[in-house]
Amino acid sequence: MDQRSLRILEWDKIRQQIAAFASFSLGKDLVLALEPSTDYSEVEQRLERTTHAVALLWKHGDPPFGGAVDISSILQRAAIGGILEGYELIQLARVLECAANMRRYLADSEHFSDLREQLASLPELKIEINRCFDDEGNLKDNATPQLASIRRKIKTLENRVRDKLDNIIHSSSYQKLLQENIVTIRSGRFVVPVKQEYRSSFAGIVHDQSSSGATVFIEPAAVVEINNELRIAHQEEQREIERILRQLSSEVVPHGEQLKLTLETLAKLDLIFAMGKYSRKINGTPAELNQKGYIMIKKGRHPLLTGPVVPIDVWLGDKAYILVITGPNTGGKTVTLKTVGLFALMTQAGLHIPAEPGSHMAVFDNIFADIGDEQSIEQSLSTFSSHMSNIVKILERATSRSLVLLDELGAGTDPTEGAALATALLDHLRENRVTTIATTHFSELKNFAYANPEVENASVEFDPVTLKPTYRLAIGIPGKSNAFAIARGLGLSEKIVNTARSLLNEERIRVDDIIGEIEIDRQESRKAREEAEALKAEYAALKQKYEVLYSELSERKAELIAQAQEEAAELVKKTRENLDLLIGELRRQQNIDLEKIAAAKRQELVEQQRKLKTSRPQKEKAQPVQHLKVGEQVRVRSLNQTGHVLEVSDTEAQVQVGIMKVSVKLTDLERTNEQPKTVVTHRLRSRGTGKSSQIKPEIDLRGLTIDEALPAVDKYLDDAFLSSLNQIRIIHGKGTGALREAVQAQLRSHPHVKSFRLADPNQGGSGVTVVELEH
Repeated sequence: MDQRSLRILEWDKIRQQIAAFASFSLGKDLVLALEPSTDYSEVEQRLERTTHAVALLWKHGDPPFGGAVDISSILQRAAIGGILEGYELIQLARVLECAANMRRYLADSEHFSDLREQLASLPELKIEINRCFDDEGNLKDNATPQLASIRRKIKTLENRVRDKLDNIIHSSSYQKLLQENIVTIRSGRFVVPVKQEYRSSFAGIVHDQSSSGATVFIEPAAVVEINNELRIAHQEEQREIERILRQLSSEVVPHGEQLKLTLETLAKLDLIFAMGKYSRKINGTPAELNQKGYIMIKKGRHPLLTGPVVPIDVWLGDKAYILVITGPNTGGKTVTLKTVGLFALMTQAGLHIPAEPGSHMAVFDNIFADIGDEQSIEQSLSTFSSHMSNIVKILERATSRSLVLLDELGAGTDPTEGAALATALLDHLRENRVTTIATTHFSELKNFAYANPEVENASVEFDPVTLKPTYRLAIGIPGKSNAFAIARGLGLSEKIVNTARSLLNEERIRVDDIIGEIEIDRQESRKAREEAEALKAEYAALKQKYEVLYSELSERKAELIAQAQEEAAELVKKTRENLDLLIGELRRQQNIDLEKIAAAKRQELVEQQRKLKTSRPQKEKAQPVQHLKVGEQVRVRSLNQTGHVLEVSDTEAQVQVGIMKVSVKLTDLERTNEQPKTVVTHRLRSRGTGKSSQIKPEIDLRGLTIDEALPAVDKYLDDAFLSSLNQIRIIHGKGTGALREAVQAQLRSHPHVKSFRLADPNQGGSGVTVVELEH
């Protein structure tokens, strides 16, 4: 892809915006190195990945990239036999935890199955590292029996030394000799501070003195032997630590290639989901691809413009493959060029474009742009020379599968020669069937477009009343400069304007007048069409609203009739039971005539009951709802509840109704008035009501014993689950790590827990566990 054109079209700014959504450094590096592809199959695959990433983001939220860091240097050092530090092994374990979480996140997406299989979680290695090290990378006492024994010995010796030293500093015979009644450490030895003048009176070894010289730090003779034993024990501890680190480092080596592939795959997934998040930010849609040079942009918005943006419609390549845009300056001609060029780059990089669904983009073998004034004093190039130099290079490389964007073609020189040169350049591009969009002020190019069916005129709208551009693009109609109208509006005298107008030939004046009339008619037609479309949309909304009301009223009517008939049937049933009792009594009295009368009445009741059953209205057979989309809000008729669609098959759909996921037939569903985006917002709000308004997103266990904490955690998890909280924090503190391990052991087997991890260092680190709940 032409690098100069990428710079002109501000491709790097797009990459910077996407990089803001990357989760770790390797993913960000891939984003910043992202280049458009010219291979149709690769572009198609990239777009599919982005589309499915957006679907997963709406369905599951952000992917769990917590713990993902660049461990490339760690793997390289392990591969050459280096000994890894504890914090490096902990980083490796966190990458494995991230890979395991991503495997679960992608479990129900077949579109990412190939990348999912490349993620190695290596549970044995991860468990062994977490068993041996705490969150800061320090070896735990129970990493090996030998280390536990050595550290117990060290604690015993330290206690013995402290006991002896405590006896010394609290002894009345030493009070006068000591500077302070404290025990400290110098050069790894336990010492006490002695006044300088009593140095010779205190038996022991001097290890240090204060900066003032008034205090010397002496190791009393009574603890020298114990301190020696303590020094030897510390050396044994260091040797055991090195042995453990060497062993774990060697266990990493056989998995080096798997870990490297896992890291690369996490970076790829980070890139894909960053592109998906960017699509949601710009409200993007995937363009439909083709290899015919066909472009159709519906309501396209330049992604780098801020504030209110007027969308444009552009189509090119169906019959005409060269578009000539005319019109006044600041009217939006250059923005149109950059929008089309940037959309082509974004599509071929696998990004969604900020346009309406149904937009089409071709896959070009190269994109060339000559936009803006790049005159160079150093190279002695004028504006015209600079443009022409670039155009020469473009013509040498452009093919029938290229896209060429030319701004102010032929400007910067004599207008007559510039117009002739611009016409010749466009004719050359036409003969070579190069898809081209060019902007110009030359009227001769309008005539060139009318004379060649492969070339189409277009213009940017201008409001002669307000003397401001509307920034809308009108294809099929050439533009006029509006110089006279602008000059008149800015205060130039009518006499001068009329004199200037008289200098134009009559044909030019007539053509400009016709174009002006066409433009006015087109603007009025567009306004009328927009009003008609607004009324149509309002009518459709009202129609849908009243259809829903009518449906609800019809259902309610049927329910009331059914209820009344059931009550009538119940009354008939009770009457029949009473009649049976009466007949029994009559039989006992052997009153045959009365029994016949009663039997006849009974038959009448049976007939009346039969009529009630047959007259009960039959519900109209429901039709399956058509073209359901994931995220769309629906109503489940049988439950009389609303929810949003999670998955759709030919006959059924999985719907989230409150905290329940239910599978229902399509015939039991009906659409509601709300759009998918509204559905998501409404669903999130509804999950925050009720009990969740009283449940805090964190629980503090500090100060509790394990026996007190575990039941509290279990109850809190139930409350948080019923409140539909997605994420909670459990504050257990750092301490010895016993409470943290007990809580995390409980979390591993708890049915409500989807995943958990330690908080980031700036959010509590190893003192806080962040829990994702399963819903």
